[in-house]
Amino acid sequence: MSKSSELNYLLRSLQVKEQRLYNEKTSNYDLSPSQARALIYIESHPGTNQKAVADYFGLRGASTSTLIKKLADAGYLEKKPSRGSQDRSNKLFLTAAGLELVVGLKAAFTSVEERLVASLTTQETATLIQLLTKVDRGLAD
Repeated sequence: MSKSSELNYLLRSLQVKEQRLYNEKTSNYDLSPSQARALIYIESHPGTNQKAVADYFGLRGASTSTLIKKLADAGYLEKKPSRGSQDRSNKLFLTAAGLELVVGLKAAFTSVEERLVASLTTQETATLIQLLTKVDRGLAD
C-alpha cells in the first residue's frame, strides 16, 4: 500500500469512527448529524440565513431548505423575515427549545472531539493539525 493510500485509508477510517461516536452520543436527540450541526451553527450565528448555512456546510439550496424546515417544524428554530433591506431571505434564530438542545449537543460533540486526540500529546496534536491543514490547502484548488 502506498503512503498516499495509507493516509487516505486512515482519514476515512477516522471519519467513520468519529461519525459512529457522534451517532452514539446523539442517538437520543432524534436528529440527523446535519441537523445537529446546523443548530450549533445557528446558535453561534443568530440571525444568519439559509444561504449562509448552505455555504458553511457545502449543501445544496434544496437540501438546506428541507433541513431548516424540519428544524422549524420540530420547534427548534424560527424564521423571521429580514426587514429594511433588499434581502428577502429569512433570518434564523433558535427557540428556547433549540437553545436547550444545543447545550446537550455541544457537550456530546466536545466529548467525541476530545476522544479523537486523547491518545496524542499537545505537541502531537498541534503537529497533526499543522500537517492536515497543509494537505487541506493543497487540495483547495
